[in-house]
Amino acid sequence: MKKIIVTILIIISLDCIAQSQVIENFHLTVSPIIDQKNPVTIKIISALSSFLESKNKSIIENDYWLQSDFQKYTYPYLDLYNIEQSKFGKDFFKPTLMEVLSTENENQKVLKIAYLGHNPQTDENFIKLIYNIIANVKREEIKFSSYLDFATRNWKREKKESINHIISPIKNINHKEIKAQNKSIKKLCDFFNTKPISITYYSCVNPKELFEIKGFDYNPMMYIDDSGGLADYGNIIFSGNSSEIYTHEIVHIYTNKLYPKIDKFLDEGIATYLAGSGKYDYEWHRKKFKKFIIENPKHDFKNHFNPYERLYYEKETSVPYMTSALICERTLRMYGKERLLHMLQSQDQLWNVLNNVGLTMENLNDELIKEISLPITAVLY
Repeated sequence: MKKIIVTILIIISLDCIAQSQVIENFHLTVSPIIDQKNPVTIKIISALSSFLESKNKSIIENDYWLQSDFQKYTYPYLDLYNIEQSKFGKDFFKPTLMEVLSTENENQKVLKIAYLGHNPQTDENFIKLIYNIIANVKREEIKFSSYLDFATRNWKREKKESINHIISPIKNINHKEIKAQNKSIKKLCDFFNTKPISITYYSCVNPKELFEIKGFDYNPMMYIDDSGGLADYGNIIFSGNSSEIYTHEIVHIYTNKLYPKIDKFLDEGIATYLAGSGKYDYEWHRKKFKKFIIENPKHDFKNHFNPYERLYYEKETSVPYMTSALICERTLRMYGKERLLHMLQSQDQLWNVLNNVGLTMENLNDELIKEISLPITAVLY
C-alpha cells in the first residue's frame, strides 16, 4: 500500500510561501452554460477571477478566502497554489469556470474549476485537474472556502480520546480499530515523551473518495493506487484505506509538531519503523526488504534517499522508506532512544547527521546489511 503523493505533500519553505508571484497573461474562461446575467453569478465570477489571479502571491492569506479556513487548514488552497506550472511553462495551465451549482444553502454555491493547457506546437490539449471550491455569498461580499466541510457535511462523526473521526457514510464505523488506534497513540506519546495531539481523521473507502472530499473531480493521482493516504496541515489525517487505523501518518503529525525541520527521508523512516507502512507492520516489511537485498546484491542504499521515489519491492515495500527505517532501528539499538530523537531533530545536513551515528557513504551498505541480519529491535508492537 503506497502513500498518495499529491500536491499537498510538496514541501514549501516559508521563504517560498512569502514570495510574491504574478500570473502573466491571466484570463479566466467561463463556460457558456453559466448564466452570466445573474447578478450573484456576476459577482462570483469577478471575485473568482481576482482570487485565482492573486492566489500565488501568498499561501497564508488572501482577501477573497475565508479567514477561518486559514485557522483550520493552515493552507486551505494549497492544491491550487502554482497549479498553472508545467514543463511547457510556468503559466501553461489556464483556469475555466465550468459550473456554478446551487446547494441547499442559498448563500453557498459550488464552483467547478478546470485547469487546461494547449500546446500549439503539437496541437495537443492537456487537463491538470477539475477542482471544487465553495463560494459563500454574504450581502455584497463573496468569500471562498474549502470544499471539504461541504463534502463531508453528512458523514458520520465520533470523538474518541484525541481523535475526531469523520467517517464515510458508505462504510461502517470500526470501533475495534478505533480502540487499537488510541492504544498506538498512547505508545507514540510515551516514545516521544509528549502529550496527545488533537487530530481530525477522515476515513474514506479508497483514494478516489479521499480526493473527492478534498475537492477533486479529476486528478490523475486518484486512480494510481487502490489504497493510501496522507497527513495534512492542521493535524488532519486522510485515510483512503477504509480503516480507522493509520498510525504511520499519525507519526507524521507528531514529528511535524515536535521536529518541524525533520529531514523527510528520516521522517518516513521513523514512521515506517514505529508503525509500518500501509496495512503491514515494520516486521513484515523488514522481512520483505531482506528478500529484496538478497535478490539485489548490487543494490546501493545511498542512491535511494528520496522518500518520494516510487521504488517498491513486490508492490508494497518502499525501498527508500525501509532504508531510512533500518537506519532508525540501528541508531536505537546502538545508541539508545535519546540519540535517535536527537537525530530526528537535527537540522544539520543528512550525511553529517548519519556520520554522527557511525554511517558513511563507504560503510552504509555493509552496516545496513549487517543490521537487517540481526533480530528486530521492536518498539511499539
